[in-house]
Amino acid sequence: LSFVPPLLRGMPPPFQKLVQNNPKARVPLTTFLLLVSFGVGLPVTTAIFPQVAKMDANDAEPQFQHLVNPQTQQPYKVFYYNKGL
Repeated sequence: LSFVPPLLRGMPPPFQKLVQNNPKARVPLTTFLLLVSFGVGLPVTTAIFPQVAKMDANDAEPQFQHLVNPQTQQPYKVFYYNKGL
């Protein structure tokens, strides 16, 4: 959505007139439009991808491949991890 501010600034006549009549409004207007774009687009974008992922124990680093669950004494087959941002 970062392409929205240039489109909005260049297309609608109210924005063009505002910038032509008051050139000092360009920076605040661009900043406002960027904040709105990121405020709407960033949460949606991060929500699309799952935060928790899993991987097979055989795909892990060698020191983690043979870890054993202390309660069941069985080796872990799958690891779950938080991908973060």
